[in-house]
Amino acid sequence: MGGGGSASGDGGSALELLASARFAPFRDEAFDPASFASRSLTESHTTAQAQTEQLQQGVAALDGALRQLVLNHQDDLIAQTARLTEAESAVQRIALSVRSLQMVAARVRAEVAEPLQQIATRTQQLRNLQATVDLLRHVIHRLKLVQKLRQQMGAADAAGILEVAKAAKLLSEIAAVDAEADLGGIDAVDADAEFLQTAAAVVRSQTEAALKAGLECLSQADVGSALQVLFNLNELQQAVMQLADSAAASFGRELAAALDPRKLSASSVAAGSSGGPGGAKSLGGPLPGSTAKASGAHVARSGAASSPALRQVQEVLWEKLGAAVDQLQRSAVEVWHLQRVLGKKRDPLSHTLFLDVVAPGDDDLLPLDRFWSRAIAAASDCFAAAFSTARGGFVRDTLVAGYPRLAVLLEGAAARVLRDSAARDAAPALDDEQARAGLGSAAALLDSAADFQNAYLAASLARLTEAATAAFPGSTSRPLPSAADLQKAIARMHEELKAATGSARLALLVASTVGQALRAVAQKAELTAASGPDLRAVGGACNAAQLRNIALCNCLQEVHRSVVGMGGRLPPAAAEALAGPLADLQAAALEAVAPTFRALVETAEELLLQMHSAPAYGAAAGGTGGEGDGGGEPGVTDTSSFMRDLARHLTHCRLEYLSKFNPSPASPIPSVARSLVERMAARLVLFAVRHASLLRPLPQAGKLQLAKDLAELEAAVGQQLLPLEQLGGPARALRAFRRLLFLEAPELEGSPLLKELPRPEVLHHLYSRAPPALESPHVRSGLTPTQYSLWLDGHSQEETLKFIRTALEACAAKAKGAEGAEQLLPLMRRLAATG
Repeated sequence: MGGGGSASGDGGSALELLASARFAPFRDEAFDPASFASRSLTESHTTAQAQTEQLQQGVAALDGALRQLVLNHQDDLIAQTARLTEAESAVQRIALSVRSLQMVAARVRAEVAEPLQQIATRTQQLRNLQATVDLLRHVIHRLKLVQKLRQQMGAADAAGILEVAKAAKLLSEIAAVDAEADLGGIDAVDADAEFLQTAAAVVRSQTEAALKAGLECLSQADVGSALQVLFNLNELQQAVMQLADSAAASFGRELAAALDPRKLSASSVAAGSSGGPGGAKSLGGPLPGSTAKASGAHVARSGAASSPALRQVQEVLWEKLGAAVDQLQRSAVEVWHLQRVLGKKRDPLSHTLFLDVVAPGDDDLLPLDRFWSRAIAAASDCFAAAFSTARGGFVRDTLVAGYPRLAVLLEGAAARVLRDSAARDAAPALDDEQARAGLGSAAALLDSAADFQNAYLAASLARLTEAATAAFPGSTSRPLPSAADLQKAIARMHEELKAATGSARLALLVASTVGQALRAVAQKAELTAASGPDLRAVGGACNAAQLRNIALCNCLQEVHRSVVGMGGRLPPAAAEALAGPLADLQAAALEAVAPTFRALVETAEELLLQMHSAPAYGAAAGGTGGEGDGGGEPGVTDTSSFMRDLARHLTHCRLEYLSKFNPSPASPIPSVARSLVERMAARLVLFAVRHASLLRPLPQAGKLQLAKDLAELEAAVGQQLLPLEQLGGPARALRAFRRLLFLEAPELEGSPLLKELPRPEVLHHLYSRAPPALESPHVRSGLTPTQYSLWLDGHSQEETLKFIRTALEACAAKAKGAEGAEQLLPLMRRLAATG
């Protein structure tokens, strides 16, 4: 315990000694003895000596402390020293073991290195041997294939395309062998290179010839055999798409040449130089102008003397255009036939459908679609270039002026493609419905020349508008169109429509253009027509305003009749496009004379309304002559005065108004005047039946008088307006009402006459047979016959029956038990019921 405490104390004193401030500089890591000594020497001698003594005392004290510390830990230090000795011995043993292992590893390495080198060498030799064997195998296989190819090529010369397909298969297999191994530098392989090139060229040339011949004659067998060769060569997709592109490009080149003014002029000169007065001499030699516009201007400026030259160049243009379009048609059918065979042909070994090889993806274009897209693009480029100002001239002018001929060429090509590609086992080269409707590829083909189409339609509209404006200036201060101007406008419409009849699509477009001109005529006619109260002055002779509007109606009717007659020779769609404008034209003609006709009808209606005040229909009427008629022969019923006035009025209508129309309303030719006369006659007949049915009471003498007057009305309408047989239902209603007047009550039930008459008129007449307690509907409502007639004009038959039914039920109780009510009420209720 004491030793431990002493050790601790010694150690503590040593630490305290070291921690003393006197020794702090010596503990600094940057302590420099030389610097310290130099400083000490520079100080005073006494100070330096004192520092030296202190240092010596401190060193002696520190040495004593350390000695005591070592003595105190002597046992521990001896034990540590023993352990260090053992560690040195262990390290020496490990070093010996490492050296032993190094010697063993060196010995093993010396024993393994030589066999490893031998193995690597022999492995490389084996690899080289295998490569040599594989190369020899490929060479031998290739030589066998080449030998077979030589045999097949010899047989193909005699057997044709079938053996060429086998040769193509061998060429494909040889190419596969060449792709598997590098056989370059082998003499046996190099010796066959020229033969293989020749064989491949022969196979391809024979295949192309066979494919071309098969497409020309549309032979499925020949085309299928050629496609089999291409499939065997692994060139099917490339060859098919190249063929479609080549066909489209060939059409584009021929079309471009057909639209090139310089080539056209050169062709015309060459054709003319061979003979004929319209040759090079009339053209003045070739046209070497730098642009098409210059060449076209040269021909155009030469005037009348060069018109044969211009016509000759134009004919060359149309001839070449026809040839280009014919080539398009043939190419389209050939590509269609190619696609048709591709869709049916399969490889006999792999059963691969050829069409799947050509267009493997859903988004891949089929050959026919690829052909149409490129052919139409080429046509669009060629026509756009021909229409441009830089390359304009007589080509552009010719195609604009003769666009109907161009449209016929393009539509004719589409029609022939559709006809020649009709087959039960494949869809046509153009969709049938799309081609008829002007859609799809057919429409795109026509749209390629849209610039010429639009220019032609604009010029057509200008010509039509000019002719229409000349005929119908559109002012009341201007005279009506002369016969020459009218016929010129009609002739212009006929010419425009006739020029477009060869093309269904163009006919529709031109019909729309003619429709614009017809609507313009209708609008100008409205401005030309007279207006004012003079149009309704029908008491005397036909005045100037009425004559002007009747003449204007005749002019519009003539235009309408002529265009309708032309519509029968147009395609249905074009005729339908004219229907609306023709209706507007007829409406304008109708509007011009409608006020006069309304006045004529209203005057006639006012005369017919006088029957309600005519004493001849009253209860006191006798059977011998009508009252107020000036008397008559005994036993003979004379015509009422208002009916005689009506007959005179209708005669006045015919002489002063209807006779001014051309064609006459009495003519069977449809016209505005005839339709108005038909409506007028039907209105008067039904109006007379309506008010005759409202007469009440109507004794036997009154029935006789009414029958006489209605017969007179029938005669007057038939003589002055038109035969009643042509009115149909109104005429049958008038005659049925006359017979109905004399039917007894028991005969009314189930009579066929009831079906010929409108039910309201039958019910109104039955009121005249009913007892007075059963009030008439208009009387119950406090309406005069004139007011009730106006109410009937504004309401439907169902509403009228409801009105009558309400009045009937309201008064039925009062009339119950009265004479005749038991027979009439059930019949009237049944007729008044709707449905």
